[in-house]
Amino acid sequence: MSRFLHRLNIILGIVAVIAVVAVYSQKHMAELTAEEIGRIEAAIAKQQADLSILKADWAYLNQPTHIQPIIDRHNDVLNLQVAEVEQFGSFSDLPMRPQQRLDTEALDALFETIEEGEDPIGSLLEGLL
Repeated sequence: MSRFLHRLNIILGIVAVIAVVAVYSQKHMAELTAEEIGRIEAAIAKQQADLSILKADWAYLNQPTHIQPIIDRHNDVLNLQVAEVEQFGSFSDLPMRPQQRLDTEALDALFETIEEGEDPIGSLLEGLL
């Protein structure tokens, strides 16, 4: 009996050492993951700050008071002119929508078939399925 208890103690000791190593390994991996999450969150915060700066720059550069001097300076090369009203078209210039012709005879035949209790679409689908 004491030999059995001695072996059981050895086995339990080995299991305890393995459990300690496993817990330490899990703790170490959790710390590494937390560090990585921290680095990623810091990178995201930096990118969001950079993005807000870029948005502010974009808003400043798109102001008409900033663009007009550039246009004036390069007007010789760009040859930009103010659009005249005549350059825009009118509704009368748009082509009319083609008239749709209804095949009333086919529709009448379809309704008559439906009123007779037949389902022409269902019969077409049965042929396909």
